[in-house]
Amino acid sequence: MHKLIVSILLISILSCSTEEIYIDVYDPVQEEIDSLNQRDTDVALIYSYLESVGINYADTISSGVYYSITDYGEEQLYPKTNDIVSIHLAGYYTNDSIFFTNDSVDLVIFDTNIQSLAESFGYYDEDKYYSPITYTYNGLGSFFPVVSDHGYLAQLSDFKSALGLSLSKISEGGSFKILMPSGNAYGKNGNTNTPEIPENSILIFDISLIKIRKWIKSVLWQVILIN
Repeated sequence: MHKLIVSILLISILSCSTEEIYIDVYDPVQEEIDSLNQRDTDVALIYSYLESVGINYADTISSGVYYSITDYGEEQLYPKTNDIVSIHLAGYYTNDSIFFTNDSVDLVIFDTNIQSLAESFGYYDEDKYYSPITYTYNGLGSFFPVVSDHGYLAQLSDFKSALGLSLSKISEGGSFKILMPSGNAYGKNGNTNTPEIPENSILIFDISLIKIRKWIKSVLWQVILIN
C-alpha cells in the first residue's frame, strides 16, 4: 500500500509542468551603468542638435544641464534680483528614436506661450491663454505658479538654475537655449502628466527676454513713508 502511494505521488510530480518565474532584482551597479550610457547618448544628441542649428558652443551648469546664449540683446539692461522679467518660451523634446527623421533633426513641441508658434506647429489650443511668462527674478531661477500652463517648470530645479544663470548674461531682447539631458528632466520613466514626455527624452527650451521692469528700493521706501 505504501509503495502504491509513493508511486502515485512520484508520477504526479513528474507529470507537472514547470514554469519559469523571473523576479526583477534591483542592481545599483547596473543602474549606474545604464544611467551613464544614457547620458552619453543624450550628450551626443545635444551636440548633434547644436551643430544642426549652427551653434558651435554651449556651457553647462554644475548639474550638467547645457545652455547657449544665441543673442545677448542690445538694450544693455540686465535683470537684477527682485526685477520683474517677462519671457517667451518654447519647449521641445527629442530622443534617440525620433531625433533623426528622413535625415533631418526632429523635435516635438510640448509647450509654448507664443500663439503664432503654436499655430505654425499645429499645437494651438483655443482654451489656452498665450501671454509672456512674468515673474520676480531672484538670480537663481524663478517661482513659476504651480497652478498654471507652465507650472511643471517649478518642479524642474535644474531648469530653473540654468534659466537664472542664462538670464543674468543677457539684456532685454536677448535669447538663449537650455538643453536638458533626460537624467536632469524626467529620466527613464518620462512624464505621464501634463506635459506628456516620453522616457529618456532630452528637453530643449528656446527662451527670449522680452521685458525687464526694474525694482528700485529707494522709490518703494519713499512710497511707504508717504503713505
